[in-house]
Amino acid sequence: MEEKVEATKVITAEAKFADVLEKNETIVKVYKPNKTKFWTAFILTAFISWVWVYAILFGAFESGSFDSSLFWLLFWVSNGVFVGGMLFTILFGAIYYKNRYYAYTNKRIIIRSGIIGVDFKSLEFKTLTATIVRVTPLDKILRRNTGNLRFGSPAAPVGNLYTMNPYTFKHLVKPYDTLREIKELMNECEETVAPKAPTKK
Repeated sequence: MEEKVEATKVITAEAKFADVLEKNETIVKVYKPNKTKFWTAFILTAFISWVWVYAILFGAFESGSFDSSLFWLLFWVSNGVFVGGMLFTILFGAIYYKNRYYAYTNKRIIIRSGIIGVDFKSLEFKTLTATIVRVTPLDKILRRNTGNLRFGSPAAPVGNLYTMNPYTFKHLVKPYDTLREIKELMNECEETVAPKAPTKK
């Protein structure tokens, strides 16, 4: 029974990429971001943003930019906006997580994402020039064996550990294992398409 449920999950995940697969292209593996790492990073980022808002507000009050009555008005308005913003963040995050999938095929890596609609980004193996795995302090604290796997090409360089890159498997479980599997597949593909050296008579 458990095997049947697991097989159904795999089929459902692969079906999410069916519309963008090319002829003779097959899904090798599909991944989902780790839920614990995703939500922790998502909410922590939003919380830190609001801490900056409060820091600016209190800083302006301490400098005498406005009186106490205006300060408390802005303080309670900020609280209301904060609560509404966090609720929106949770809703936004739930939809984003639901649509977020990663996959690699026998030809390329694909990232599925979106909020209102669904978007696909892909990078073919033949244009992939660099990879990097980043394990953040948060990954180590959560102990979920997660990290970010980043792919680079001439058009979208991998950059350093702190720059943005459109081709990143974020909050991925066992990123080093995934990178190893993809590289092995790429090597197999190169051996398949490479012309054989002529044999000497």
